[in-house]
Amino acid sequence: MASPAEALQAADVPQGRLDLDAFLRHVAGNAHFAGIEGVVYAGGASPVIVRADEFALEDVVTHILRNADRHRPAGTAITLTLDASESTASATLHNQGATIAEDLLERIFELGVSGPGGSVPAGDAEHRGQGLFVARTYMAKMGGAISARNTADGVAFVLTFQRLG
Repeated sequence: MASPAEALQAADVPQGRLDLDAFLRHVAGNAHFAGIEGVVYAGGASPVIVRADEFALEDVVTHILRNADRHRPAGTAITLTLDASESTASATLHNQGATIAEDLLERIFELGVSGPGGSVPAGDAEHRGQGLFVARTYMAKMGGAISARNTADGVAFVLTFQRLG
């Protein structure tokens, strides 16, 4: 019997080709269907093909958007941006609001770590500290990476992908 973490680590994520520009545009246009209002894409107008699986990436982005929605001031936007070089592309999801304690910026991707205290409060069924762990696992399985950084007015999560020709 595998733990949830072991099961997730053993899961297979297909290696696909994805137009990251079109994907982010779609996410921003449809986030309200998931109950997340005010998601704005400030991207380009040309395809950026990356190594990613659409369904795994949708799960990754949903976990980040739900966290951003929970921690932003009411009425502020969650902004998606895209940057690309010849070999990589990065999607940044930014929300205004409180920053993350510096000692937690890396730990928030560990299973069971959630919120300012660094761990899941006892009896907190809603925030189990799994979402960002799932996001990091899926990104690694797609050959990418995820990181978090504080900004002057909030937090940015950066998803980095390998570009494909």
